[in-house]
Amino acid sequence: MSRMIQSGFVVGGVGLLLVLQLFNSVQLNNLEKLAIDNQKRLDRLVQGGLRVAAAPGAGDAGSTTAAATNTGCKDVPGSILKCPTRPRAKADHIEPGQVFHYKIAQDPRGLNPYVANGADVSEYTLYVNDQLAERDFDDPSVFNPVLAEWVKTDDNLTFRIKLREGVWWHLPAVDWDSGRYDWLKGEGPEGRHELTADDVIFALDIIKNTQTSGRVSALRTYFEPLESYRQLDRYTLEVTFNEVLYTNRGSILELWPMPRWLYMYDEQGNRFDEATWGLKFNEHWYNQKAIGTGPYVFDTWEPGVKLELVANDHYWNNTPGNGPTFSRIVMPVVRDQQAWVRKLKAGEIDMTQIQPEQYKTEVKSVRDRGGTVFLGNEHIKYAEHDTLGYFYLGWNEDKPLFSDKRVRQAMTMALNREGLVKNVFHGLGVVTTGPFAQQQPCYDKTIEPWPFDLEKARQKLEEAGWTDTDGDGIRDKVIDGEKVDFKFTMLIYGGSNEYNTLADVYREDLLSIGVQMTPSAVEWSTMLKKMDEREFDVYTGAWVLGWDTDLMQLWHSKEADRPQSSNRIGFRNPEADRIAETLRKTLDEDKRIELCHQFHRLVHEEQPYTFIYQRRRPVLYWDHMNPPEFQKVYPYRDLRRFSFASEPSY
Repeated sequence: MSRMIQSGFVVGGVGLLLVLQLFNSVQLNNLEKLAIDNQKRLDRLVQGGLRVAAAPGAGDAGSTTAAATNTGCKDVPGSILKCPTRPRAKADHIEPGQVFHYKIAQDPRGLNPYVANGADVSEYTLYVNDQLAERDFDDPSVFNPVLAEWVKTDDNLTFRIKLREGVWWHLPAVDWDSGRYDWLKGEGPEGRHELTADDVIFALDIIKNTQTSGRVSALRTYFEPLESYRQLDRYTLEVTFNEVLYTNRGSILELWPMPRWLYMYDEQGNRFDEATWGLKFNEHWYNQKAIGTGPYVFDTWEPGVKLELVANDHYWNNTPGNGPTFSRIVMPVVRDQQAWVRKLKAGEIDMTQIQPEQYKTEVKSVRDRGGTVFLGNEHIKYAEHDTLGYFYLGWNEDKPLFSDKRVRQAMTMALNREGLVKNVFHGLGVVTTGPFAQQQPCYDKTIEPWPFDLEKARQKLEEAGWTDTDGDGIRDKVIDGEKVDFKFTMLIYGGSNEYNTLADVYREDLLSIGVQMTPSAVEWSTMLKKMDEREFDVYTGAWVLGWDTDLMQLWHSKEADRPQSSNRIGFRNPEADRIAETLRKTLDEDKRIELCHQFHRLVHEEQPYTFIYQRRRPVLYWDHMNPPEFQKVYPYRDLRRFSFASEPSY
């Protein structure tokens, strides 16, 4: 998602602030401290409900009706949010006070969800910080209320949002005993701050500020049509777009609020300058920690060792199955894929996904013999779940080697995708042909995959002018007056044994048609950096897709020139732009599906990606867990939905 905007937020006390700043320029330390203290008081006034052009009846939620059992929710007439029909964690019994151990494969790049890129960061943020609304477990096209009590719109342009009252931010993870952080204390329980409309306003300020970078750069595209936003009272705000777009609803509802009282200040409690605060936000002193209002509180992160969360005793929704189901979540960093199964078997972790080779050895071989006991322990159980996304090779079209679609088509035909899915990924998935998940109506099932055909791949390269003129076995071509050999490097995630095998197989097949490819295996953080800075020829990638289809972020030409955008391959195509723009403006589902199919056919022809496969994920877990339920959308393994039925059995 993305965001941008123009603020319509005007505070009546600004005059006081300007006077204080003027005094600050001519006085010494005492008046400087007074200015900062008064600024903080002004922030609290804003959070406390300083009125800004309030509309009549802004806080009137209307009457409510009873909703689902055990959800702590009531439907509000006129709201676009609908109460869930079940709690997050659905189980006959949840054993209290348990610690859940769950491995992670690498460290995140950071824990600020608007700065740090990566699906893992988004997942951890869900546990720590609530969104305004979340997608329904059974029907992801429906949004359930979370921090927003209700959201109303008559035209899909103006959205009025009423937040829940009595929701408290976590205490920041700082050394409170030192006294250095007393400036962070709020007026709530144990120094907490209450969630207010200003926390949503600040999130929009972050997206609006063009100095902020990182993940927010990709989010910004979704908020380009945002015209204004304003706080109406302490718990109510209004957001207005200038154009009816399919993405407006999701862009607003999936926002994470952010506390101005933390991220607008340095570690000593000095407020950042208004002219440069966006730059300070990118490198904020708290970015390696997390804060939120969610069911779990950030405790510690030891890079390379573990990330730990603890239960939020002040969580706003502690109805059965909706509050924290564990007293603590411990996530050890386990980069070695071979260690995942060993640690599960030893009882060091309670659940793990497994890689295809592990599936072959530990699950498939057992099932082929008619067995049901995995890892030699009857208490270890097996499950699978679908994913909403795909794996691919991303070709850098700004490199001369890959600017011609015939070359990209040749690269796809030289990759034995069917063989890889069968023999390397052991049937845990299917070959895919386009940029949509196969369970989505946007996916055109009539499109046949490009075949694995080395002879046709040779012909395509010949057509594109790549021949072996010097007889050294490697094709070459004169580009800008210089002879260039067809040699390139493929960036692969070094933690994946399967990708290493894929690269080895691919390298041999490419060499047989006169192309030299060198694999380069790197750590995840290095890989993300190289992709962001476009220092690659081709990379192995994967996209986790949202339920609502939008093509702008990944595929529009303007994103190709935006720093750190998701269109890192430099794909530029006027017809693709037209389809993406039209799709965003189209609300009719049948018309949207036809546009998707048009785009699918175009991308299939252009091959900016070599689409590899869409996978199924195998999972092993201990039976003291309640049988895990997997979501249709990411994170499929949402730890908020997991629980123990009994004391651990290992």
